[in-house]
Amino acid sequence: MEAQELRESLSQNIKKYRKMKGWSQFELAEKAEVSEQTVNSIEGLRLWPSDKTLAKIANVLEVEMFRLFVPQKLALQSEAIADLKHAVVKTVEGLVHATLNDWENQ
Repeated sequence: MEAQELRESLSQNIKKYRKMKGWSQFELAEKAEVSEQTVNSIEGLRLWPSDKTLAKIANVLEVEMFRLFVPQKLALQSEAIADLKHAVVKTVEGLVHATLNDWENQ
């Protein structure tokens, strides 16, 4: 991954998680105890934050810090896999219950 791609992933993810909380840049900044300009500059690809700032932002967004660096494409694939896994487990559970009920009714 190139440096620019890393910056873009960070920017997109902070924005995504912030919007999931329904927060403005100002609200995120206030909760993370950083300036609104800092949040704006990170999201605008003009500032690479310190590790301390990243930790504050990740903490208030309630995400593990590494998730701020996962490219959107990979994050979506990961979410799709988790959804598929959940659907498979539910289907298998349903089949097991149906089979057990059939055995009990024989």
